[in-house]
Amino acid sequence: MKVVSCALLTLLAMPAFGAMELKARQTVDVYGSSALQPNLADVDYRMSWQLSGELVEDGCVPSQVLVSLTATVTEPLEWPQTPEWQNYRLALTAYERLVRERALLAADWLERSLFDIAPQADCLQLHRVADNVGYHQLGIAQTLLKDFQREQDFGRQLGLIRPAQ
Repeated sequence: MKVVSCALLTLLAMPAFGAMELKARQTVDVYGSSALQPNLADVDYRMSWQLSGELVEDGCVPSQVLVSLTATVTEPLEWPQTPEWQNYRLALTAYERLVRERALLAADWLERSLFDIAPQADCLQLHRVADNVGYHQLGIAQTLLKDFQREQDFGRQLGLIRPAQ
């Protein structure tokens, strides 16, 4: 299997005052059931964020936020060189792009949510609140991705049907 890794989104670079990393994992199950093995492709999404606070008159507020989303794609070294398998691979790529769009949207929501935190008594409290906001948004993102996968029958609704051997 080969592994391809790419950064999908980096929103606002910043120095890190305190960092919290959140991870989300989604697996492309090309058979439509996680019970069936082996999978032909696997995508691992990793979302991370950093937030720094600034003391102002009202308390500590978010001053800079960095949210990044990385996807690592693992797929076979060799795909059969038939038109059916090449079409299948293209359909898999198209399906994964749709999943990626939802993951990018979740990263954008996370960034907005972190910037929208109300002033806190001190920066330590700001980071506690940011932890809670981040984990809440991560749960929403995981639900969004899982629901999309189920709604699309893991790609079958979009034409992702594995060719016969």
